Amino acid sequence: MTLLTEKQLFQEFTPVGWDEWKAQASLDLRQTPFERIRWTTPDGFTLEPWYAPDNTAALSERSNPEQGNIWRNCRRIAVSDIHQANSSALESFSQDVTALEFFFCNQDLCTGENIIRLLQGISVPAVAIYFSGHLGNPLLLMETLAEMPEFSSNTGGILTATDRIPAGEELAICNAGHSMPDFRFLPVDTVPWHDQGATASQEIALALAAASDTLHRFTEAGMEADIVVAGMEVIMATGSSHFTELAKPRALRALLPPLLKAWGARKNTMPRLFARTSAANRSILDPFTNVLRQTTEAVSAVLGGYQTLQIDPFDNGLSVSENTAERISANIHLILREESFLHRVADPAAGSHYIETLGAELAKSAWSFFLEIEAAGGLAVALQNGTVTRAISGSGAARKKTLENRKKTLIGVNRYPWPLTPVQERNIEALLQALDAEPPGSQTAAFERLRLKAERHRSLTGRVPTVFIGLSGDPAISFRQAAFAEDFFRCGGFDIAGTAILDGNVETCDKALIDSPAIAVLCVAEKDPVPQAEAFCRALSERQPSLITVFAGKPPDNPEKLFNAGLDSFIYTGVDVLAMLQSYHTKTGIQ
Repeated sequence: MTLLTEKQLFQEFTPVGWDEWKAQASLDLRQTPFERIRWTTPDGFTLEPWYAPDNTAALSERSNPEQGNIWRNCRRIAVSDIHQANSSALESFSQDVTALEFFFCNQDLCTGENIIRLLQGISVPAVAIYFSGHLGNPLLLMETLAEMPEFSSNTGGILTATDRIPAGEELAICNAGHSMPDFRFLPVDTVPWHDQGATASQEIALALAAASDTLHRFTEAGMEADIVVAGMEVIMATGSSHFTELAKPRALRALLPPLLKAWGARKNTMPRLFARTSAANRSILDPFTNVLRQTTEAVSAVLGGYQTLQIDPFDNGLSVSENTAERISANIHLILREESFLHRVADPAAGSHYIETLGAELAKSAWSFFLEIEAAGGLAVALQNGTVTRAISGSGAARKKTLENRKKTLIGVNRYPWPLTPVQERNIEALLQALDAEPPGSQTAAFERLRLKAERHRSLTGRVPTVFIGLSGDPAISFRQAAFAEDFFRCGGFDIAGTAILDGNVETCDKALIDSPAIAVLCVAEKDPVPQAEAFCRALSERQPSLITVFAGKPPDNPEKLFNAGLDSFIYTGVDVLAMLQSYHTKTGIQ
């Protein structure tokens, strides 16, 4: 085999520096400012569209795995019936599951006898076993597991927050964990903050703060820092912003060593990282798009270096059968490993100038927020005095705004909604209840609730309010306006009654009223659209006074003429789509 050096590979290419690239990019952009292709992240820092060695910020710490990028495929099993949960666990191994998470739905089920029954037939040393949900006092669970010889080499853990460990039992739970050196019993769970709308850097900072609080509590109780760190597992959600989610665990791993060193831990002692696919961006009404989201999330988690990955079913069983949802979501892991071979490359993101810079910026932002939390007295105090809540509320509100004005697109939610299926139409009330149970930072619930309310209105009255779209003027522009308007109102569950071209004669307005629509949208593509739109508004108002007339486009300098002629409102790119749709629901009688 010929050894290819860097010089041999790239000697025919002239090196290009950042300044040269920017000059050429600015030339190609012509009238568009270069700043338009920069990205201001939700964390507040700005990223360039391209990075070279001369403008790259590298992470201070890097992980350099010697082997492939091995991750464990974890299946989460709800435990409401012990026998059924055991059967589900045994069936999982046909899907290449290497870790199991038993989520207890009822604290009364978490007993020593039930755990023995739950694990019957499972080779405990061969598969990582995790426990979460309503566990009660984790110490009792740890003592139960410590008495089981097969758990001495298990590499699972407890995924329920450490604040449930009663004060004074720190030494006891560490002693119980002594017989299970690879079992993690001190979880640091940032998923609830992710679900509330925290940004990536805030999640990192909160993970650091929670780890710091845990170290403080257990070292104060007399435990060595290394023992505490060896018992930690950091649980994080991975969202669909691919590069950010890929860089997030890398930034966390860069920040953990100095923090752990400050508490006296050795550098080679690190918590494990556990990833969950995000529930905050999961659609209830467009389930198959969730498969795409979960795939990008899983790729981010794998390339980011999480040791364990848990992929939720892409649907809750109200649109697609539970077995189908479980099987397809489980296949994501198999495709990434058996077909994409992502496990054969160690740290595949290393060397990317963009990822390195993004990770460094995330680390910088996270460390700043972490210091703010520590200055407040630690995470527990910062939670009590509102420091954390204020920060997450601010970022959550900013994210909510980008969804409501559609600067951020969620396919099937705030853009391009797909009609409800017959199964969904039969499950409207159950779907509404499922939306009420969504996390507070859900990016999909508000829009999907509108569509379900419109569909419930149809089932009660036999009809949903309809929208007529009239076009006038330059077709190249008016057809684009019409497409925008149609997508706009379909996101609220409205039906489109029809589309027609309205010429200069107001008598053509009769076309708009053939099917008695509740809303008429005017797409007038004229240099000065006001005269034509004013005439249409008056004609429509005279023919059907109850009609809600909407203009597709930004308000002109003199909108009063249109309002006086009967216009209700304007819709355009950048308007608060959710608020507008909610108002149209109220005006058309949808409850």
